[in-house]
Amino acid sequence: ALPDVLLRDVVSRLPVRDAARTAVLASRWRGLWRAAPLVLRDDDLLLASDGERARPDAAVGRILADHPGPFRDVHISHCSLTSGERELGDWARLLAAKGVQDLVFLDNPPLPRCAADITRCASLRRLPADILRCASLRRLFLGTCTFPDTASAPRGADVFPHLKEFSMLSGRMSEHDLNYMLACSPELETLALIISSMTKRIHLRAQSLKCMLLWVGVVDELAVVDAPHLERLILWKTIGQRQRMVLKIDGAPELRVIGRLDPRLHQLQIGNTIINVLLAQTKASPNCIVPSVKILALELNFGVSKDVNMLTSFLRCFPNVETLHIVSSKDGEATGRHHAKFWQEVDPIKCVKSHINKIIIHEFQGEQSEFAFVKFIAKRARKLQTLVLVLTEGTFASVGELYEVNSQLRALTRCSWAAEGCEVLLVGPKLDCTWNFARASDLSVKDPFW
Repeated sequence: ALPDVLLRDVVSRLPVRDAARTAVLASRWRGLWRAAPLVLRDDDLLLASDGERARPDAAVGRILADHPGPFRDVHISHCSLTSGERELGDWARLLAAKGVQDLVFLDNPPLPRCAADITRCASLRRLPADILRCASLRRLFLGTCTFPDTASAPRGADVFPHLKEFSMLSGRMSEHDLNYMLACSPELETLALIISSMTKRIHLRAQSLKCMLLWVGVVDELAVVDAPHLERLILWKTIGQRQRMVLKIDGAPELRVIGRLDPRLHQLQIGNTIINVLLAQTKASPNCIVPSVKILALELNFGVSKDVNMLTSFLRCFPNVETLHIVSSKDGEATGRHHAKFWQEVDPIKCVKSHINKIIIHEFQGEQSEFAFVKFIAKRARKLQTLVLVLTEGTFASVGELYEVNSQLRALTRCSWAAEGCEVLLVGPKLDCTWNFARASDLSVKDPFW
């Protein structure tokens, strides 16, 4: 009794094999699947009729050819493409002609574990240029392949006028191809490059981009040149080919979130100013700050003097940070100093004094150098509401070591806290403890071991 419009909606949500089979139910159902927007995921086709696992290449080819479109959602990740470029070219032309909106394509080489594996891999298949004719795309996710060659592609046209999200996983893309992609996607909001072999330089010029993710990449330079609506810049394990990756921030007036910056992996440059340890004890000039950032994530070793100096330099560059994440790393050769004197003598830092209300220290190890920083925060952070110390499993070899951390935290009650009512949370495996440092007399400890 349901109207056809609802039946088509139901059919479009079924696995594609079952959706096509609804045509045998009754004469009225015969045309419903073909009239519904196609949703095709090739993992729904992995089992053959006899129950054995089979490659879905032939079935995918038939469905793409037989269904009149539009194609709402096509995910291809299990096809071997034994016919090679011809078969892939046919599919790309069908996807373009029938208005695919959401396309996920992963070729079948094993996923690399790091970007260096991509650089050494010579077998990544180049996608046909017909992919660039899929003007109806709203989301494009490509993996274990090489982006289409754009050298002969048309200029001055919006190739992807509706594209909102582009992701590349374990793939290859040249500087020219990336620049072409950004220039021809006027509505692009999210760009994600994951374990991919990219150009030596990434220059972001994207008027609509809101989020950039660079995850386990080898890039010499990432420059935010003109991204007026960029809000989030997420980096993880990104390095240069021979030295630190240069991160230049220039045209990003709405940038709110940035991290994780690592002084051993990243060289920060704001405008024309290179940020170095010399800024640790001096006030940052207006030319080398990013006032829009509210959430900052860093990774460093509190026991390494250069890391500690770069921490204060970074904090001076982002004067309005409200939430600070720090991963306490063991990388680098610790100097053996606790840096207590450094933190006692450091000049006021604007974000610490006036804006930071939440600090999370991840992989907290209970070292004296970490507690020296915590004491600095306790005495200087007037707006601090929550301090979270996140332990990792295996950090402490015995219950006694955890009790030592407890005693160190209790010692903090003897400090004169700049913020009233700050809550300190110690979080980790089999732990549940909270301290409230509103006043030393208000200290209450919920025993974490019983």
